[in-house]
Amino acid sequence: MRTVRLLGTVVPCNVHEERKRMLDAFEAGKKMTPRWTYARVDHAHLRRALDGAAHWLDQRTHPIAELYAARARELEIEAALVSATGTTAFGALARARFCSAVARDATILARQWITDGCRASPAHSHAEIESDAPTAESLLSRMRQEVSLRGLPFAVIVQPSLSALAATGDRHIFIAPARRITKEDVERTVLHEILAHAIPRTRAMQERHLIFQIGTARGVDHQEGLALVLEERHGFLTPRRKSELAVRHFAVLAMDDGAEFHDTVKALVNEHGQVPYQAILTAERAFRGGDGISPGLGRERIYLESFVDVHNHLAKHPTDEAILMSGQVSVDAIATLAPLLTFPLQDRAWEGT
Repeated sequence: MRTVRLLGTVVPCNVHEERKRMLDAFEAGKKMTPRWTYARVDHAHLRRALDGAAHWLDQRTHPIAELYAARARELEIEAALVSATGTTAFGALARARFCSAVARDATILARQWITDGCRASPAHSHAEIESDAPTAESLLSRMRQEVSLRGLPFAVIVQPSLSALAATGDRHIFIAPARRITKEDVERTVLHEILAHAIPRTRAMQERHLIFQIGTARGVDHQEGLALVLEERHGFLTPRRKSELAVRHFAVLAMDDGAEFHDTVKALVNEHGQVPYQAILTAERAFRGGDGISPGLGRERIYLESFVDVHNHLAKHPTDEAILMSGQVSVDAIATLAPLLTFPLQDRAWEGT
């Protein structure tokens, strides 16, 4: 799992330089085609090992073995993606990895959220804060403060290559530099990364069973769904936020339908009102890992799909949230993992104030 590092590998080595070049090209009215380069790794041996592990586990008639087998197959696809980074084969592999039975429901929801976003009031410029400013209100400072208060084993660092505002790794929480964001964005992002990512990973390390640390198939995906459920509960799933997520969803759909990077950016600017720099970041999230022409990772489709999955499940089984908070766990694995949970949550004190 730590060797594959899919999300880290699909970030182009020259992403920062390419953003500037493409923004200059767009503003000059020229067509943009990313010229991304990657530190590609051949995982052929690891893929064979994962495939062999999955087949061996298939012979064991035990529910936990089934979870390990499914996770091994998922990691095998991710290893294949890393090996195919920057090639035309990447897009098809990405669709095989990031798929869902509720894709149609998610697209319907995205359309509704776009409508909600049209009713949203614009953020006031005077309320903006630079993400890594040396002030107590910046995202960097607030994230470090929250990590310290909760005693979490994470270092918070600035990462210029991020297209997202923040991201959580095994032992680091990464913050994008020089982003102009509102105080609401700061607090929402802190909640998202701390409650839905950092705390579950910390709890997973305390569990006796390694499946919590390794995660289950689609566990990474459903953790993003849990994050949006938590955002909604705390009042951060505002019309503006919904619109942002829906636009990212439609950028992936456009890419899958054959739109190139340049066309996607133009649509984001002309149809969805994003400024050129933000449109490039949104398109970058969709196309990352690819060759800049054919489809890329498209991971943004899982946010709304996983929100539908997790929201619907917790509406029927609210106490299952404790299991989702114990690692990168999918809703499909909850019934199997419930008896193994070492530290079941009795309340929601972990949420803070």
